[in-house]
Amino acid sequence: MKKILELKNITKTFPGVVALNKVKFDLYEGEVHALLGENGAGKSTLIKIISGVYRPDSGEIFINGRNSFFTSPTEAIKEGVATIHQELNLFEELTVAENIFVGNIEKFVFTKSRMIKITEKLLNELKFPIKADEKVKNLNTSEKQLVSIAKALSLNAKIIIMDEPTATITEHETKRLFEIIKDLKKRNISVIFISHRLEEVFEISDRVTVLRDGMFIGSGKTSEISKEELIKMMVGRKIEEMYPKFNVVSNKEIFRVENLEVGNFVQNVSFNVNKGEIFGIAGLVGSGKLEIALGIYGYLRSKWDKLIIDGQAYMPSKNMLKYGVALVPEDRKKMGLVLDMDIMRNIILQNANEVTKFGKISWKKSKEITNEEVNKYSIKVSSIKQKAKTLSGGNQQKVVLSKVLRKKPKIIFLVEPTRGIDVGAKVEVYNIVNRLANEGVGVVFISSELPEIVSLCDRVLVMHRGRATGILSKEEINQENILKLATGVDI
Repeated sequence: MKKILELKNITKTFPGVVALNKVKFDLYEGEVHALLGENGAGKSTLIKIISGVYRPDSGEIFINGRNSFFTSPTEAIKEGVATIHQELNLFEELTVAENIFVGNIEKFVFTKSRMIKITEKLLNELKFPIKADEKVKNLNTSEKQLVSIAKALSLNAKIIIMDEPTATITEHETKRLFEIIKDLKKRNISVIFISHRLEEVFEISDRVTVLRDGMFIGSGKTSEISKEELIKMMVGRKIEEMYPKFNVVSNKEIFRVENLEVGNFVQNVSFNVNKGEIFGIAGLVGSGKLEIALGIYGYLRSKWDKLIIDGQAYMPSKNMLKYGVALVPEDRKKMGLVLDMDIMRNIILQNANEVTKFGKISWKKSKEITNEEVNKYSIKVSSIKQKAKTLSGGNQQKVVLSKVLRKKPKIIFLVEPTRGIDVGAKVEVYNIVNRLANEGVGVVFISSELPEIVSLCDRVLVMHRGRATGILSKEEINQENILKLATGVDI
């Protein structure tokens, strides 16, 4: 196979930080090469160097055997390198055709109809089930990914970088994406694939390279490396148990809801949670599992026949937090954090009552509380004045957890709590979940990742089209049973 990309001894530093230290990486024509590492390992910096966002301090880059550096993303695109970011860079108000050709329009003389015709031809060749004249804002996340892929191919990309492409799509959509990636390989297009989901890495990649603390740790054929070896390479130690479970379930009920309705999303759902129990909710995208949490928390309008927390009945309220209901939201960046605020202000914002007296904030007390939380949850920060947006995904999630748990809730809804965080941080979150359950907090664990649902939960409520299709006991919990109920097979 022809080597189309090679990086040698790439070093990049930022003030006070060595982001990359003599890193090497290569890519062959028509292969999928997975780039792995914990958050902060240097993956993002390496991608930005390959795609022309950053220029390395030292080292060499070879494209098709030619020694060259890209001075901008535009130059990288001209050389056939395209990046599909986790947060898709599309214009919501423009059509699919307009998004594909924006920035590239000067190469063609178009009427609107001509642009649509060329886009339709491209979409048909790729077998993408989207319309050229559809506005992007009307597409789901998976379809938006297809637009980004089509745009890359319209620019004759030979290398496509995919950054966490499956983080926000369903299992079915992931399978479709993998079919597309396999088709790209047949076209001799190479893919750099970044994911925290190791099962996907083993399914789709030909080779894997691991970075840790800005350094190259190892590389090899995926078929010749075990999952345990990969984890050890990423975290620098052997993780004895990927899904730690040490909660003890009691017979005492901490939470119950009967006949919950949330707008048009959820109808007649009932369940209870016991002290010490990790209660899972599973289902496909659009099943209503997320809306259950948002409805009970008070974010969405809801109603119920009964909602009982630790023996006390409550009516719906827009501020259920005061009754002991807490939420760790699915999107920590939009709903969990104020990204431009520092860590201290993010934690204090939800706990202002602890540091405010006669309308004045005690910043001394604020610092004490923040340092306490940083130490308690092992949040890796350079300073409590560090902005939330500069933290890794795992550390952002721990900030959200810390500020919510400081309220000492009686019931907490954790929605996709490990989405977009690395293996080591996931295990830390699982440990926190177990400790919470053993401290008597009612834990409702809502996730699209079936391995963690199966491994962590004591019972699982499965949703399908807004309705509960069953509650599985510990003995019944497996991926097959969950998927049957989630797709309505056993209804």
